[in-house]
Amino acid sequence: MKGTTCPFPSLLISKACKGTASISSQEQECIESLTFNRHTASASTVFELAKVSLSLAMEKAEHTMILIGSPNKPCFKSCAENYKDSVAEGLKKAEWLMEKGDLDETDDELSLARDAADYCHMVLSVDPDDARSPIFSANRDVYNHITYAMSVADLL
Repeated sequence: MKGTTCPFPSLLISKACKGTASISSQEQECIESLTFNRHTASASTVFELAKVSLSLAMEKAEHTMILIGSPNKPCFKSCAENYKDSVAEGLKKAEWLMEKGDLDETDDELSLARDAADYCHMVLSVDPDDARSPIFSANRDVYNHITYAMSVADLL
């Protein structure tokens, strides 16, 4: 069996992921996620990494919105509205504010978007069937990627 090597995280990614949480597993997940994505791994400046990390979080949120679709179940309906109004719009606004250089407002928008994703996590955690759904894991991925984007933005 031929051995494989893992990509080594850039110093920039390592530094950004140090701020993700006091939980070392989330720091490791951040490093792996940003290292294995070719766009984030090739970023050479903090601003470039911040933009690409935010873009990645937006892609994840759009994917989750597609998974949620137009649900009939009340908790999924609540998450669908939440994603449209708070997660997706908050990430778009954060991207615009970051481009303007308004970092405090960018952080606020990212926090609100992450809180909205966390709300969906809480709602979907109630029913064990919902907690096993692809929407649940996609939402957790969105939450994590917003956290990663926040950690990178903190370096700006």
